[in-house]
Amino acid sequence: MKKLSLLFTSFVFLLAGCTKTADNNSNSNTESNDTTSKEKTFQSIDIKELQENAVSLFADNWFVVTAGDESAFNQMTISWGNLGNVWGYPAAVIYIRTTRHTYPFIDNGKHFTLSAFDEAYRDKVLFIGQHSGRDVNKVEATGLTPKTTALGNIYYDEARLVIECEKIYFSDILPENLSDESAAKMYEGEPTVHRMFIGKIVNVWEKK
Repeated sequence: MKKLSLLFTSFVFLLAGCTKTADNNSNSNTESNDTTSKEKTFQSIDIKELQENAVSLFADNWFVVTAGDESAFNQMTISWGNLGNVWGYPAAVIYIRTTRHTYPFIDNGKHFTLSAFDEAYRDKVLFIGQHSGRDVNKVEATGLTPKTTALGNIYYDEARLVIECEKIYFSDILPENLSDESAAKMYEGEPTVHRMFIGKIVNVWEKK
C-alpha cells in the first residue's frame, strides 16, 4: 500500500474555477453579468489540461461516482480520492465501503465515472450521499438527468466535469497497516473496510 500511495504525491493540476450551467428559466428582465448565465456544453479535454486543484475536487467539491450501465446503475457521493499518475497512466483512485450499494456495481464492472457539480447542486449531491439506492431512486429524487457515454457508462447532464475511468486495480484497506491513529479508529469494531479502486482515466469532459 505504501508503494502505491507514493505514486500519488504529485499532481499536475492548477487551481482554477469553473462555472455552472445556465438557468434557462430565469425570469429576470435585466441582463446578467454572471458567467453562470451563459449556457455551456461538454467538451472533451486532455486530463493534463484540467485547471483544477486535485485535492479540492474531492475534499471540497465532492464527486458523484457512478457505476453500472443503462440497465442498472447506482451513484454515491465521495470525498476521498486521488488524481495522479500510476504505471504510466493518468489515474483516479477512489475508496468505497464494501457495504455500500454502489460497491458491487464498481467491483463487478469495468468502468466508473466521476461527476463534479457546481455549488447550485450541492443539496442534490448531499442527498445522493445521505441516501442509499436500496431505499430510494436517487435520480428521480434529485431530478438529475443521466446520460450514457460511448463506452456505456453513466454521467449526468447537469455536471460541470466528468471523468470516465477504466478499473485497472483494486485492494482492500488493511487496518493493521494504518499508522495514523485517527484513521485506524475508523475501523475499530467495524466488520467492513474500504476497497481502493484505481481507474485509468480514459475520457474527460468539461463544461465550457
